[in-house]
Amino acid sequence: MFNKINKILDFNQNLLNFYAKREEILSSNIANADTPNYKSIDISFKDEIKKIIKKNNSGITLKKTSSHHLNPKKNNFFTFEIKPILNKEISSNGNTVDMNRERIEFIKNTLKYEENLVFIKNEIKNIMNVLKG
Repeated sequence: MFNKINKILDFNQNLLNFYAKREEILSSNIANADTPNYKSIDISFKDEIKKIIKKNNSGITLKKTSSHHLNPKKNNFFTFEIKPILNKEISSNGNTVDMNRERIEFIKNTLKYEENLVFIKNEIKNIMNVLKG
């Protein structure tokens, strides 16, 4: 049972890490909207979610050799692949930031982050209700 709980929480923790990193990148793009020759960057959700799912289904198991050992925990760190945004419109100073796109993506990303927090909160409430009986 605790294995399933860990999987749910680990998956959502990885999603929160993704959204937080993407928020930093989008903020950087917005902050550099007027910087000459700045190239807009982003993270591909599709590629990263595949990595997260693969990581959660890796099948790696750690074995306790004594009842006094702590429960094993997997390392949740992984790197995101940051890619330039291909934009047909380049400003006269060589900047590729599209402020409309960046603002929309920033808002969408923030909402997804908040949505994930609410989901985790509800999952924890459900688990607590089951444990209470």
